[in-house]
Amino acid sequence: MAFIEDLLSVFQEFSEDDGNSNFTYTIVYGSCSKVIPHQEFRLYLLIPAAISTVLLAFSTRRTKQKLHLLNGRPGLIFPMDVMKRSHRFSYAAAFGTLAHLCSNIVFDAKYAFNYNGPTYLKVLIALVSMLIYGMGYFPLFAGITTESPLGYLVATLFSWIFTAEFFANSFCTQKMNISYLILIIGVLPEMLCYLYLTFSLPVRFVLSIAKPEKKTKLAVDFESSKDLYESVRKSYQGIHVAKLFKRPPPPPPPPEGAKEKLIFLLKNLTGMVFYKRTKGFRYSTRIMSVIAIGFILLCEVTFLLFIVFYQAFEYAEKILNTLQVVEEFLTTTDRKTLHMLLFLVTALRGCFLTSLMVAYTINVVFLLHYMTSYRNNLLLLYKGKNEHLIPMTEKSNASLIVGSMRYAGYQVGYIGWGFFIQFLLLLIISIVIATIVTLWDVIKDLILQQIMILWPVLITSLVLNILQLVLSKFLFLQENGDILAMDNRRLFFIFTYFMFFYNIFIGIFSCLMRIIKAIILGALFLPRLDHSTLPKKFQRMDPGFDAYCGFMHVESTHTNPVAMVFISILQAESLTALKKKEKKILNIVLRDEYQEMLAKKRRKARWKWLLAYTLVNNPEISLQRRLVLAKERNENIKEIFFSHSSSFTVKSTKPDLEDVIIQSERL
Repeated sequence: MAFIEDLLSVFQEFSEDDGNSNFTYTIVYGSCSKVIPHQEFRLYLLIPAAISTVLLAFSTRRTKQKLHLLNGRPGLIFPMDVMKRSHRFSYAAAFGTLAHLCSNIVFDAKYAFNYNGPTYLKVLIALVSMLIYGMGYFPLFAGITTESPLGYLVATLFSWIFTAEFFANSFCTQKMNISYLILIIGVLPEMLCYLYLTFSLPVRFVLSIAKPEKKTKLAVDFESSKDLYESVRKSYQGIHVAKLFKRPPPPPPPPEGAKEKLIFLLKNLTGMVFYKRTKGFRYSTRIMSVIAIGFILLCEVTFLLFIVFYQAFEYAEKILNTLQVVEEFLTTTDRKTLHMLLFLVTALRGCFLTSLMVAYTINVVFLLHYMTSYRNNLLLLYKGKNEHLIPMTEKSNASLIVGSMRYAGYQVGYIGWGFFIQFLLLLIISIVIATIVTLWDVIKDLILQQIMILWPVLITSLVLNILQLVLSKFLFLQENGDILAMDNRRLFFIFTYFMFFYNIFIGIFSCLMRIIKAIILGALFLPRLDHSTLPKKFQRMDPGFDAYCGFMHVESTHTNPVAMVFISILQAESLTALKKKEKKILNIVLRDEYQEMLAKKRRKARWKWLLAYTLVNNPEISLQRRLVLAKERNENIKEIFFSHSSSFTVKSTKPDLEDVIIQSERL
């Protein structure tokens, strides 16, 4: 929006001289030098962004490749899961902080660094600039996505950096006499996004440390619950599936009285203009982010253009009022011209400001309608109905993915340029109307002459169109047109023959009307990618609509609530069975240890009983056992035994039983 800023600086001197001006934003914007330069800030931001990205990568483990290396670290981190609905408002606020940068890219093609080289290399410079912009904001989005204390800490620090840069450049020090109220109104939506991130991310950082939650990777958006099945039921996918099993309520009866019909009509008109919420439906992260950027972009551009046009016409009026001082020295013709110019300036100011506000209102309403259209199309795709979109069978899977990647950027660009084109079209129409009203005395005769020439044609064509409709309903169709069965065929053939020649003349005006309608509707629906500006057979040549179709098909395929709930139930079954198996294994281990201890005691008791039984029935073995036990208790038992037995004459190699008994008793 550099060209708007240049226009604002033109009226700086005038605004400083005129102390009675109600709008002081020209002083604010024109004399205010940037505290933090744009290009230097983006380039120096790459250093902490790279360090933070590496830290976040080492806080994440890999899932497939080289898991044994460095304990699976570093892992691959990503800025945003476009298929999930969690942290939607945080992502929308983060993208809202990009609105001013997006406006510079859309309208000014602003680069991250100065380039004065060959023109053919500007595309490469644009790509490098986009990488620099993306890398600077990458830690903010990746920190929100990781949902870890380190991630929230990094996101908090970067949100504070961006907030400080925003306030420093938006509310910089300057020479002025009144407050920043007008400036605050212009940057209020973007400022709310910065404040939301500034206060919400530190709270999440503290909560992630105080109350750490164990992550359970279910297909649905996981709710904080110990019961996995309850988590599935509480998710928005579970609510959607539960609604499918309920019988839909019966349609309301048609209104009977005039009062009821009027109320019913007003409700329908309200539903067509304003947004109506559907319970249990959640918009995707990308839709919320695109809507946030689009709305902030519209607000900022509208505000700047409003200030430009107001100051321009204020300056023009001051010049004309200065000329009125010397009005007595002018001729009559010059006086009339001066009065006409004053009237034209007043009328044109009304045209500019009215066109601007009407274009802004139309686009804001279109954003609400766009959300409703996205919801209706996605719900129809969940049911397998895609009449409004290009069928998925007519496009390759690769082209669908490409369209999904293009969608968000295309939508923001179409919103910006669509608003500008609508404003210009409305401005031309309003200027034509204002010119006719202003110069009515001059061009009154010419306009009335043209009306007298054209009104018979218009009246005749209108009457004949009504006549054809009435005759077709009551004369050429059976049962007053309730069924498509012809009646009075001869009259129908005669009437068709003679109308052929007249419809040739009417076709010329019809062709002009078709061209005008195509221009108006094409400009009106240019910001909306959910409607193609080309005929049905040529919709694939519309790049915006083609990207929207790819986005919708990918969205419906990967976020279908029935599939997500089914997969989550399988995951819950698997996790529950795994927990039961682990618990069962633990019980088995404990039971085995107890059984083994009991078996050991039983074996020991049985061995003792058998030993006692054997010793009682075999006294010789009992004496030998006692001797062996004595040898184990005293290593010198053998020496003592032979020292006492040396006085006896050994008659054989085997000791006498009585001697053994006596020796054992001595011991």
